[in-house]
Amino acid sequence: MDLKQGDIFLYEPPAESSGDQGALLAQSGHEQSGLRPYVIVSRELVHTGKPTAVAVPLSTKTHKANSYRIALPASELLPDLGREPFKDSVALCDHVRVIDVSRLRKKIGRLSDNATLAVGLGLAFVFDLR
Repeated sequence: MDLKQGDIFLYEPPAESSGDQGALLAQSGHEQSGLRPYVIVSRELVHTGKPTAVAVPLSTKTHKANSYRIALPASELLPDLGREPFKDSVALCDHVRVIDVSRLRKKIGRLSDNATLAVGLGLAFVFDLR
C-alpha cells in the first residue's frame, strides 16, 4: 500500500487482543477506538515496505483543540474524488500510535501542506522536541 505523510485513512484498530502483544494493542480508558480517520505522520522513508506506520486519529469534537490537539478547518482537509467533504476536525497528537497498515480500510483524503506542518508542531509539543 502506498502511504504518504499527510494521507488520511479509515483505520480499524483490533477489537480484541491476544498473544504476546495483547496488552499493547487493547484500547482502554480515553484511547481512541473503532473505525475512524487517522493521519499518517511518519515519513515515507520510515514506513515504506514495512507493515506499520505512525499515525494520529482525527476527531470532529473541535472543543478538544489546544496546543497539542491541532484544530484543522475543513478547508485544510482535502477529500479524495467522490468522497464527502470533511468537517472541521482536531488531530489528537497526544494519541499518536504505531498502526498495522493491513488494518487501513481505505484512503479518504489528505491534509494540506499547512495542516501537515501544524500536526508536526503538535507532535513536537507532545514529545518536547525543540
